[in-house]
Amino acid sequence: MGRKAGKGLCAACLPGVMLLLLINALGCGTTMAITPQVAIRDVKGYQVMGKILYDGNPDHLPRTVANGNPGESVLSFQFSYQCAYGSDNTSQLLPLFNPLSIVGFPIGANTLVVTEKLDVYKEDLLIKSYTATCMMDKTRNLFYEGETYSELRKRGLIAARNNIESQMYEDKDFFANLNAVK
Repeated sequence: MGRKAGKGLCAACLPGVMLLLLINALGCGTTMAITPQVAIRDVKGYQVMGKILYDGNPDHLPRTVANGNPGESVLSFQFSYQCAYGSDNTSQLLPLFNPLSIVGFPIGANTLVVTEKLDVYKEDLLIKSYTATCMMDKTRNLFYEGETYSELRKRGLIAARNNIESQMYEDKDFFANLNAVK
């Protein structure tokens, strides 16, 4: 008889345990939003040739641009990006007095905004400009700190790069008329 009561107690606790696990899982994570919203396309094999004006990590560059032969290309690309970091200023003592933090409710958040810009010039005239902004918000709880700023930055740079590539791909007819497509 005691054995049945034990099984009944465990079965009664199961929904509560599942609810706690669900709250804990939902209490932390990263949300990401990218503007402008464009359909991400497979741009493999599509490149616009020109002179690249960027001294940073080449992995950050859109893969739709490539260095052309000097003298052949009339286009140049100027690429830049910026990252802005933010975090809440909630005291770390506050969660000690909030009983919900024990079950995984968020105790803080960090934000990161990555903005990339690619300007396309024909000789000295700006003919196209592409921008992409990736906004990320990461919440944390007592049990999970989440991704680091470095990991978020890398994800944001890749997402913004893919967005600019898709924007350029949508303008492929424009670049074909300039005879700059490889």
